[in-house]
Amino acid sequence: MATKQILVPDIGDFADVAIIEVYVKEGDEIQVDDPIIALESAKAVTDIPSPFGGTITKVHVKAGDTANTGTLLADIEVAEEAPKKAEEPKKAEEAPAPVAAAPKAEAAPAPASTPTPPPVAQSGGVYHASPSLRQYARELGVDLALVHATGPNGRIVREDIQALVKKALAGGGPGSFAQDAPLEDFSVYGEIERVELGRIQKISGPHLQRGWQTIPLVTQYDEADVTSLEAFRKGLKDQLAKEGVRLSILPLIIKATVAALKKFPMVNASYDAANQQVIYKRYYNIGVAVDTPNGLVVPVIKDVDTKGVIEIANELAEISARARDGKLKSTDLTGGSFSISSLGGIGGTAFTPLINPPEVAILGISKMTKKPLWDGSQFNPRDVLPLSLSYDHRVIDGADGVRFTTYLVSLLEDMRKMFL
Repeated sequence: MATKQILVPDIGDFADVAIIEVYVKEGDEIQVDDPIIALESAKAVTDIPSPFGGTITKVHVKAGDTANTGTLLADIEVAEEAPKKAEEPKKAEEAPAPVAAAPKAEAAPAPASTPTPPPVAQSGGVYHASPSLRQYARELGVDLALVHATGPNGRIVREDIQALVKKALAGGGPGSFAQDAPLEDFSVYGEIERVELGRIQKISGPHLQRGWQTIPLVTQYDEADVTSLEAFRKGLKDQLAKEGVRLSILPLIIKATVAALKKFPMVNASYDAANQQVIYKRYYNIGVAVDTPNGLVVPVIKDVDTKGVIEIANELAEISARARDGKLKSTDLTGGSFSISSLGGIGGTAFTPLINPPEVAILGISKMTKKPLWDGSQFNPRDVLPLSLSYDHRVIDGADGVRFTTYLVSLLEDMRKMFL
């Protein structure tokens, strides 16, 4: 037997990330990839798996502590021929202020579009505040991302939280926040049940609310006649199934979307309010919203412009499975430049997807239907796919928003145009 140390792997530029749950205790028998702790990073709650299987002999952290890359979590006794340490994730790309991804209620980075003084610890959107101050902020309903820190080494102190509250009560301006009205006692009308929000909902809710309040959002609706594209996909379905590939229409949409992003770079950008600049991104990392038992998460498929449709399909299936199993890594949730939310498998004709700051646009996909379309002489049944593009009007003009959806529709109706 040999004793090994379980350390926090490379989590990129994140620092002093809060440990919100410890899953193991001394004497526990665990397997490789079993979760050890849960970290509440700037993007989401992330489980840190064990690179070893064996018996936990000592736990070095507790809930409420903070962790960094290399922090010692636990000692584990393993067999001499223990499995090799799982490959650590590459250093995370610069993290967006995410979603679909999924910032937390008490420690979410302010989106690039927020015209407030920059919060603390701009490194990865993580800021410094003691657990007691985090609790104090939660009790007051204060989002720490809006707090301007004045303490030593960029730490938030109690007076910083109080200053934000006073500013909000005095009539707002930048940095103000709205509080929900007190609820009446519904039990006087009949039976009720209170259910705790899931941890992903607790994290994503304030992020979505802040984005809705600060971004001048416009949604452009359109439809694509994907009859030919569906015929092409179905023609490959049986052949690819033999190779273990499940090809839905989504990977084809992702590929066409990247071609449209290249033609309209303002859609693949971020808004820098402090410097009054638009940041154009020359990389194409597409976040795809995934419905999981614990809530909605937005894992990111990296460098989509360099990958074929089959590779995208395989990666989408793999990362979606890990999302549903709660095994996403921090690097799976960072670095997105544009997001897609597909509800086509459930239903609906159109919706208004909410932008995932600091991205400036998101594409919604609804359920494909058969519709009679006029071809100039008669009506024919066609496969029609509804699209909904929400965008930040500070960066994308209405005309450009329509041009983007029109071009994307043209690609979905004839993918050969991508080669022109």
